[in-house]
Amino acid sequence: MDKTKKVREKIRMLRLQKEYTQENIGDFLGIGQVAYYKLESGKTQLKVETLIKLANILEVTPSYLLEGVS
Repeated sequence: MDKTKKVREKIRMLRLQKEYTQENIGDFLGIGQVAYYKLESGKTQLKVETLIKLANILEVTPSYLLEGVS
């Protein structure tokens, strides 16, 4: 499994635990649902700034999202 896939899976699991839809997260990020889907699925590269924003939205630290990825 590639490193970014692990991060994307954590983000997806946290999103589902918080009962957020892709549209909800897209709204928080100021992007559309399709653009968010592309981030979560790996079709678009996840930038550091976006990772930090997602960590804040999901109420975890960026280091938690990156934990186990090296």
